[in-house]
Amino acid sequence: MALLPILRLVCLSALWLAMGCGVTACGAERGPSAPDPANQVQVLRQALAVVRPDGARQGQAPQPAEVTLPHDWDRVYPGRDGMATYRLDFPYHGGGQDIPALYLARAANSFEMRLNGKLLAASGAMDAPALYGGQRPLYIPVPEAMLQPENALTITIAARANAKAGLSRVEFGPGQLVHSHYLGALWFRVIGPLVITALSLLLTAISLLIWWRQRDPLFGLYALAEIAWSVSVVERLLDSAPLPLHAWLVLVLASRTLFIVATARFALIIIDVRSPWPAWLVTAFLWIKLPLIVVMTFLFNTPSLKLFDWAINMLLACGIATALAWAALRRPSRERLVLAATVALASALSTADVIRIQFSNDYYWDTSLTKYVSQLFSLSMAWLLVDRYTRTTSTLAELNRNLDRKVAQKEEELHLLYAHSREIEREQATLRERGRIMRDMHDGLGSTLVGALSLLRSGHGSPMVLQQHLQQALDALKLSVDAMQDTGGDLAVVLGNLRYRLRARLEAARLRVDWQVERLPPVAGLTPQIVRELQYLLLEAFSNVMQHAGGATVQVVARSVAGAEAILIEIRDDGRGFDAQSGAQGHGLANMRSRAAAIGGELSIASSDRGTTVSLLLYPARWAEGEAA
Repeated sequence: MALLPILRLVCLSALWLAMGCGVTACGAERGPSAPDPANQVQVLRQALAVVRPDGARQGQAPQPAEVTLPHDWDRVYPGRDGMATYRLDFPYHGGGQDIPALYLARAANSFEMRLNGKLLAASGAMDAPALYGGQRPLYIPVPEAMLQPENALTITIAARANAKAGLSRVEFGPGQLVHSHYLGALWFRVIGPLVITALSLLLTAISLLIWWRQRDPLFGLYALAEIAWSVSVVERLLDSAPLPLHAWLVLVLASRTLFIVATARFALIIIDVRSPWPAWLVTAFLWIKLPLIVVMTFLFNTPSLKLFDWAINMLLACGIATALAWAALRRPSRERLVLAATVALASALSTADVIRIQFSNDYYWDTSLTKYVSQLFSLSMAWLLVDRYTRTTSTLAELNRNLDRKVAQKEEELHLLYAHSREIEREQATLRERGRIMRDMHDGLGSTLVGALSLLRSGHGSPMVLQQHLQQALDALKLSVDAMQDTGGDLAVVLGNLRYRLRARLEAARLRVDWQVERLPPVAGLTPQIVRELQYLLLEAFSNVMQHAGGATVQVVARSVAGAEAILIEIRDDGRGFDAQSGAQGHGLANMRSRAAAIGGELSIASSDRGTTVSLLLYPARWAEGEAA
């Protein structure tokens, strides 16, 4: 998105430039045919010339001849170097407030200018003129001290073959008026191409960046067209060729051809041509242009070749315009209409240029607007890319909005499904809890009651034995109820509840309780299931002490184990002990180990003739992580 404002700015700048150059071109090469009293500018068209082309017959002195300016060297002496001296006479009456000046559209390829025998200006080497030397407009202030009532202006040029050598008309008058003509020509022939080249390179960089990231052939073709046109225009900014002459001319002509082909391919992709004949037309265009480039390299400024080259270009343009118009009629779209209008306008301007130049005798096509026609294509292609980029980003934004809405809808559905699944999980947890309670009551309370009932029916049970069975059943029932209460993660509360429930039985067994439970940290994940398993495990340990130990004291220890993130619970008695390594330990100890494993704890039993110690090491972190059953 950051590239879009840059592209828009570049397009607007190029449009402003093209309009400004078009307006400037209308008056860039204008000039009255005689001294104009209204604006006091004299246009010197007639000159007495002495021409010395290379290869002329030796021993024969050249004779002065009257010539009409502009004098185009390549038309008179094609393919030959040489020198020419022009004498122009003009009057000067003085009296003006402005410093007088001269304006020349061309003095190529090198020149020396003398006024009344005194050197006024010079450019380039007379013995080795540059290829593009003297092509730029000239503004030369004239000191009034050098002027006389009747003046002789002598301009000597060194001409290079096929390098647009020659001398243009000369304007003489007040500096301000002459300078305005000079600025118009400078903008049209130098500054305009320079700005166009800079814009083309900027557009090329942007397009290449987009193409590099997206690999869109449209951006690649656009960048290729801009590079090609930059190369074809840069000759107007140089004094000499950066390569050998013929190689450089081939590069310039090939770049213009590449621009046309890339533009045509760009248009065919945009309009989505499904007929094969436009592609065949582009191929035929290339087969004709390639040998034509070689011929024009050696006869660059031949008018017939220029006309033939223009005709070939117009043939391709008309073919592409026809394909565009046909596609726009069958499948109308803004892109096709813009491209069709651009091709039609460019063709019309190019045709008008040919007609106007033939009648204006502009042999070097200096006033041609065709060199700015490329800006129409550049603006059109840039606008199409910006428009497509805008529509693509808008479509992408709309897709993102739709995706956001769908994601929000799916999130809402998932939230509802999650809430429903949580409700199902709660119901299943409730059912599991009920099942556990039923199993505990069946295994604990039920079995104890069944045993008491069997003793009662057999008639062998003493009241004391029946009382023990019923007390065990009642303790199991109370512990099941206690396990369902919220302990707030406090293990001390669990131990305190167990001590409270067993107090009567411990007193009946004449056991003194040594309570050494420290302040324990609250733990997460202390579920009713873990509480129940822990209570039954400790209940079994207390029952063993009351029934089998025969001791006088039971000690309860609970403390945090530093560095182990664990809690240690110990039940110690001072009874007679038993063989802890014996395999015949009954189901009680096996159930204790099973319950310890179920809550992620570690159970150890140590016994001797001085008593028994049951140690339970608990890891609350496992409860928080859900590792305990």
